[in-house]
Amino acid sequence: MTPEYRIDAERRITEYLKSQNLENIKNMQVEQTFNDLGFEVNIWNVRTKNDGNWWVAEGENVPLNLYTQNEFFFSADEAYSFHFGITQRIKAKHQSNFKHVIDELPLDIDMLRSISRRLNASAVALNNINAPEDIQSVGLTCRESMVELAAHLYKSHENILKKEDIKAADFKNICKIIIGLYAAGKRNAGLRKYCRSTIESAWDISAETVHSSNKNLPDAKICLLLTCTAVSLIKNLFLKFIGFDREVKCPNCHSLTTEIYESEEDNQLHVICEECGQVVQVLSEETDN
Repeated sequence: MTPEYRIDAERRITEYLKSQNLENIKNMQVEQTFNDLGFEVNIWNVRTKNDGNWWVAEGENVPLNLYTQNEFFFSADEAYSFHFGITQRIKAKHQSNFKHVIDELPLDIDMLRSISRRLNASAVALNNINAPEDIQSVGLTCRESMVELAAHLYKSHENILKKEDIKAADFKNICKIIIGLYAAGKRNAGLRKYCRSTIESAWDISAETVHSSNKNLPDAKICLLLTCTAVSLIKNLFLKFIGFDREVKCPNCHSLTTEIYESEEDNQLHVICEECGQVVQVLSEETDN
């Protein structure tokens, strides 16, 4: 264990104990180190002023966890054996239940083929994370995808964005303007706020993931999910902008599923609700024009 690793491990353990409402640490030291199946686990002996003594298991690519010395785990070996068992069970369950992370996000991200390809590749890569640089790579892919989206939006609305003196790679400010354009009006004020917050969060967490070596698998997963959400938000806001949120709704049952039939009575096109059969709209020549 290098001095740098020890300092980082002590910091992580201190933060973890604090999250468990355990403070006033008197002393912490590595009691024993185990190496099974290719990865190293350190069992730390931690003594606190008021809350007794604890074993803390930690290591690279190993879940950090806490075990009391007062009950059940009277030695570092016992704590390690229990921790090792949990680790193997989690790993086996994860491998047997492979899931594409983007499957958890029921949104369409196919706005640009290259962005979709990148994000899907990162989703697959999440199931084979072996080192901090793999997690950083996911963050970099997310960031590059958002930069590409920014370039696409800038090209599509160059005149508007130039008037605002916004640069082509300024993802957050480009999206801020585009959200205002695609979701204009007082009734969309709340939507604009939520979308801008999500966009900013996706950009900021991707930067953190790229530049930090302390992120873990859930962090990378959250980064990817937020990026997919950001991309999908822009596409769905565009669909609102061109009128897809003005579909005909049945006033009787509120269904959005309709079909068009030509009426024999007036020879006009009638929009009929598929759920309750009510005539929702009559398409006259004036309507068509």
